[in-house]
Amino acid sequence: MSNPVDLDAIIAASPFHRFLNIRAEIDARGVLAILPVRDELVGNVMLPALHGGSVAAFLEIACLLQLAHETGTASPPRAINISVEYLRPARREDTYARARIRRLGRRVATIHAEAWQRDEDTPVCLLQSHVRLPSGFSARE
Repeated sequence: MSNPVDLDAIIAASPFHRFLNIRAEIDARGVLAILPVRDELVGNVMLPALHGGSVAAFLEIACLLQLAHETGTASPPRAINISVEYLRPARREDTYARARIRRLGRRVATIHAEAWQRDEDTPVCLLQSHVRLPSGFSARE
């Protein structure tokens, strides 16, 4: 990648990203997003389990970070639609996510993401997103 994007700067620029306290690491597979557990994120204190909205938002952010990483642009896309599947409760522990760009066109990208906790093979939530890319966007060759 000729112009790597500073993922920490993208996270720092958004008050909501900072509220969630998301971290991002880059490895051979792409971006690994990390959502550290905090009491403010618990939605069901009886289980206890993280609030579904915080998990879905975390997955959406993971998609945006992966898109920025792969395309080299920090310009934010606009959501067209998002579909979330809650598979099991996200317990009160750190949550991890990876996103994968399934299709990258000139105007629209399709991105899938998975969140898990202890075992990557046992996701707690899935997300599929279609986003409109910023005007003037051009996919890297």
